[in-house]
Amino acid sequence: GEVEDYITTIDCPTVTLSPTTPTVPSVGTAYSQSITASGSSTAFTYEVTSGTLPAGLALSTAGVLSGTPTSTAAATFTVTATGANSCTGSRAYTITPVCPTVSLSPAANAISDAFVDSAFSQTITASGGTSPYAYAVSSGTLPTGLTLSSAGVLSGTPTSSNGTGVSVTIRATDDNGCQGSLAYTIQVCPAISISPDTLPNPGLGAVYNQTVSAAGSATAITYAIATGSLPSGLTLNTSTGVISGIPTSTTAASFTVSATDANGCQATRSYS
Repeated sequence: GEVEDYITTIDCPTVTLSPTTPTVPSVGTAYSQSITASGSSTAFTYEVTSGTLPAGLALSTAGVLSGTPTSTAAATFTVTATGANSCTGSRAYTITPVCPTVSLSPAANAISDAFVDSAFSQTITASGGTSPYAYAVSSGTLPTGLTLSSAGVLSGTPTSSNGTGVSVTIRATDDNGCQGSLAYTIQVCPAISISPDTLPNPGLGAVYNQTVSAAGSATAITYAIATGSLPSGLTLNTSTGVISGIPTSTTAASFTVSATDANGCQATRSYS
C-alpha cells in the first residue's frame, strides 16, 4: 500500500504574563513578586531571556522574582513563560529600586552644647538603611577643634565660642549607597563659671544679702533657681544675682543656681 506523510500543526494559545507593572522594590529590603502566565491549563516555566535583573534579585523557574536589591540602578529585562507544547509568551519589564528613608539621630536640636577648651563628644547614628553607615559633613563648617569621624563621632576640643551656633549638615551613606541628611546647629559656649563656691549661712530673722556672679561670657547673664528652693524668706534677683531677704525658718535648703547668657549658654552651681 501507499505510505502517507502527515504534518501536524499545533496552534499555540496566546500566553499573557502579568502583572504589567511589578511593585517597586526598596534597596536593602527583602522583595518578592510573582510573575504568572495565562493561556494554558498546564504549568509554565519562567526565565529571563534578555536583559539583566536588578542587582540582588533572581527569578525562579516558578516565576517568583525575589531577593534583596542592592542598587537603585534601573534594570530592563524580558521574562518568557513556556507552557505545554513549548508555547511561549513574553513581557518586558523595567524595574528601578528606590532607596529607603535614612534617618539620623539625635534630632536636629538635641545636640548638647560644647564648651571652649573642654573635650566634647557626640555620636550621630543612622537608621532605616543597611549598615554599616559612613558619615560626613555635606555642608557647613564644623567649629574649630571639632571633627566628624566616618563612624559618626563628632568630637574634639573647641577653641572659641560661636554665639548662637553654626549650621552643619551631616550626611549618612548606607552600605548600598542610600543617603540621609540632617542639619544640626552646633553651639560652642564660653566657659562660664559661677562664684562663690559656697554661701554663708543666714541668721534666722536677720537681714541676708549675698551675691552670686558669673564670669566667662561677654553677654548679659540671667540668674535662676534651676533645682531645689531657697530658704523661706529669701529671693533671687534674676538680673543681679543677689540673694536677699529675712529667713523665717531653720529648715536646711539645697538649691542650684543657673547663669544663662544671651546666647543660651549656661552654667550651674549647687549650694546648701
